[in-house]
Amino acid sequence: MDRPSYGYSAADAPPPQGPVGPVGGGPQEQPVCPRHPDRVSYVRCKRCDRPACPDCQRPTDVGVLCVDCERELARAQASTRPRTAMGGRMRTGAPVVTYALIALCVLAYLGQMLAPQIVEQLGIFAPFRALAMPWTFLTAGFLHGGIMHLALNMYALWAMGQFLERSLGPARFAAVYFVSMLGGHTAVYVLADPMGYSWLTGTVGASGGVFGLFAAAFIVNRRMGGQVAQIGVLIALNLVITFTVPNISWQGHLGGLLLGAALTAGMYALRPKAVAGQDRQALARRSAITHGALVVAAVVLCAVLVAVKTVLLPGP
Repeated sequence: MDRPSYGYSAADAPPPQGPVGPVGGGPQEQPVCPRHPDRVSYVRCKRCDRPACPDCQRPTDVGVLCVDCERELARAQASTRPRTAMGGRMRTGAPVVTYALIALCVLAYLGQMLAPQIVEQLGIFAPFRALAMPWTFLTAGFLHGGIMHLALNMYALWAMGQFLERSLGPARFAAVYFVSMLGGHTAVYVLADPMGYSWLTGTVGASGGVFGLFAAAFIVNRRMGGQVAQIGVLIALNLVITFTVPNISWQGHLGGLLLGAALTAGMYALRPKAVAGQDRQALARRSAITHGALVVAAVVLCAVLVAVKTVLLPGP
């Protein structure tokens, strides 16, 4: 009795692709891993169909990939990953650097409460001892003169940090903040009168770094086509308070503002321009190198200003 073929006959089947048994009396060739030819593997990569030994297998949701295909896919995904205008990776999670800076300032203030003599003597910046205690150019930025001083600076850091850390990327945001802090204390040292009371006066507070973030936010908003009126008014009001309220280090505020603005503007001006078809990973590496060089240049500038001021100090 004839059986229905449903449109397919064994005679129509294609010839087998390769040996299905011994040929010429020899054993069938066994598949081996391309990276380890001494290892036989019957597991094949789902992407390139090459054998992969256990050391070269990479389990995924769609099956096993070989190590080479996994690397190629990782590079392809990295090249299409969203990036900031500065070339850094786009972050969607919590602003970790901002929270870390706030936590360090709070911990430092608790240290001031528990052991004020030790913490303040080791951390406060004062021009007359700055060269003997160079770490105070940064540590003083984590100390504060009171709970209200701490609260105002931490609120400003939180408000600016959430926006800038996502816009610049964590590394560039941290660089702008610390360079601004360094620039603020450098300005205090350079502008202090060696024969006056300001040479002996200690300085504390994150205001230099915060003013640098104000300047960075203004530049970022302007370059991104956003509104700059509010941040401009905020900067103006803080400058008025700086120059009218006593016992505020206007040198530190002004130095942080200027150096933060210069560094952010330089990052925008010197970032590599993207063109169609260009390797975005290579572009991001060039951007990171360029911006790293700018940060180093800013630190060197502060060191040169301090050295010049030191040379010009009057003799004993």
